[in-house]
Amino acid sequence: MKIGLVFDTTFDSDAGVQQYFKGLAKYLLVHGHDIRFLVPKSSREGEFKGKIIQFGSSINPVGNVTSVPISFFVGGRKRIKEVLRKERFDIIHIGAPFSPFLGAKIVELCNCPVVSTYLVHTKNSIYKLGAKILGVFLLKAYRKIDAHLAISEVSKAEACVVIPGDYNVIPIGVDTAKYSSKAKPIKKFSDGKSNILFLGRLEERKGCEYLIRAFNKVRSKVRNSRLIIAGDGPLRKQLEALVKKLKLEGVVFEGYIDEKLKHRYYASADLCVFPAIHGESFGVVLIEAMASGKVTLAFANEGYKFVLRNISQLIVPNRNTGELAKRIEEFLLDKKLRRKYEAKCLREAKKYGWEAVGLEILKIYEDLLVRA
Repeated sequence: MKIGLVFDTTFDSDAGVQQYFKGLAKYLLVHGHDIRFLVPKSSREGEFKGKIIQFGSSINPVGNVTSVPISFFVGGRKRIKEVLRKERFDIIHIGAPFSPFLGAKIVELCNCPVVSTYLVHTKNSIYKLGAKILGVFLLKAYRKIDAHLAISEVSKAEACVVIPGDYNVIPIGVDTAKYSSKAKPIKKFSDGKSNILFLGRLEERKGCEYLIRAFNKVRSKVRNSRLIIAGDGPLRKQLEALVKKLKLEGVVFEGYIDEKLKHRYYASADLCVFPAIHGESFGVVLIEAMASGKVTLAFANEGYKFVLRNISQLIVPNRNTGELAKRIEEFLLDKKLRRKYEAKCLREAKKYGWEAVGLEILKIYEDLLVRA
């Protein structure tokens, strides 16, 4: 098959939408299919050189919960028609909700089955209102979708309001082999201390402040512990100031971490903690950490609860720093308990490998082509 993978945000980012489609592309290529990315103007191609078709430009509008630029001007319908005529796709697979500038035009103009994956969940009222209003103008495109997918139950619930349809829940796939392989820990963190890892963007909804406050409590009982904060964002200076105010030792800010180094950070951790308070439709970082064989604690936002639904002991009440500190202490001080849950995390992560998830998506494609 030849599949067009469409999303309205820049290819250059490694945010959730990009991770989803890049991972799917790798799976499809390995299994003998051909792909093209149809995306706004981007500068990086990497391993997908020659398989990226770019349209127009992108902007970062107010209320954009992902902080990743989205398509704005794509140069009109003529070029899209030319690309579709030349490429002759068997399937178009698009990330939803999509914009009227690129995604909607491609869906309206293509002559093949369309699959959409709804990848969003947010409590941002501006975003939700915008999506509903936009939906009125995109009814023509939405009606051309032949198969509706959502990455979690909470994502499905939101999707049904924005783009009504009969949804299948198929989670985001993760290259679990990359993380389950015996990655080499980072040398400076291999000094015998107990390492707690946070990996994510330093913004309000990711909840890093709650972890810092919890770690302040942990240090009184587990002196030989360290909190590694891997990521960057608008709250970095504020979080660094909080650490200074608390006179808290053992906190290391690593800044932005390249995707190529993530597995080494996981390998360096004794425990991974993701205290996002809202706005998570899934939880790729949780799967990565679990695939690395690490106990993975998370706040009880809807997306993370879905991922950890079979290991509910790892879900911590939202914003509860006292309970978070207690759980961290338990797993750092009780090695036997930690090993037990590391095994559970590894087993759960296998369900999200691309070999399992990709096969489900391929079946959707094949069923559509049979009916076409």
